[in-house]
Amino acid sequence: MARKPRINEPGFYHIVNRGVNESVVFELKEDYHKFLELMLKTTYDYKVKIHAFTILPTHYHILIETTQPNLSEAMRFLNSAYAAWYNFKSGRVGHLWKGRFESYMLFDENHFWNIVKYIERNALALGLVDDITKWDYQSLALRLKKTKFFEIIRDSKILQKPLEEYIEWLKKPLEKHELDEIYKEPKIVLVDGEYKVIRKKLSEFFDEYEDKKEAIKAAKANGYKYSEIARFLGVSNAYISKLAKS
Repeated sequence: MARKPRINEPGFYHIVNRGVNESVVFELKEDYHKFLELMLKTTYDYKVKIHAFTILPTHYHILIETTQPNLSEAMRFLNSAYAAWYNFKSGRVGHLWKGRFESYMLFDENHFWNIVKYIERNALALGLVDDITKWDYQSLALRLKKTKFFEIIRDSKILQKPLEEYIEWLKKPLEKHELDEIYKEPKIVLVDGEYKVIRKKLSEFFDEYEDKKEAIKAAKANGYKYSEIARFLGVSNAYISKLAKS
């Protein structure tokens, strides 16, 4: 499968990175603290906002907002700086991370909050704790304990929710259809040699237009292929093409 293009435009991204061969990359308290220290430095040096995160033994999740086209640079610093420190202190050599970080653009506000909940509930979902407030290495913990790393989330939108209300909201699991959307992202198309991001979901075209043919035409004009529309509607490509051109 071809590697998807790396989009660097300012916006909201769900970032994931894993240890090579799913190995443990955060084991001791000092490992977690070093990564937190580097996260804080990243927010200042690259002018990014971290809205939510969790650091787990084999991987991490970060919901980040960039204000400049520097996502790749910011994440390259964070990953390489931690890898260099970890390899040095443990006497290991070679790649620490599975590969380049995974990044998923967000669709909208609703997608944002679903990803926040997904990230904050990760340690609980993996059975690392039995209480969502007990994992020490995530954004919720910074709100609860106000440690020196609280500045990491100083600009986070999660602070808009009162703490007790936020905790109660997090305790309710995501619905299946919400979980299914977590790793979906806006479509990326190549237009005149440049990548264009289509943040409008296919479903929105069919909500907007009562006439199915008009919805198909609008989706096609915005960069969706007939094959994608056909798959979404559960019909054949030929049917979609014929309907759109009729």
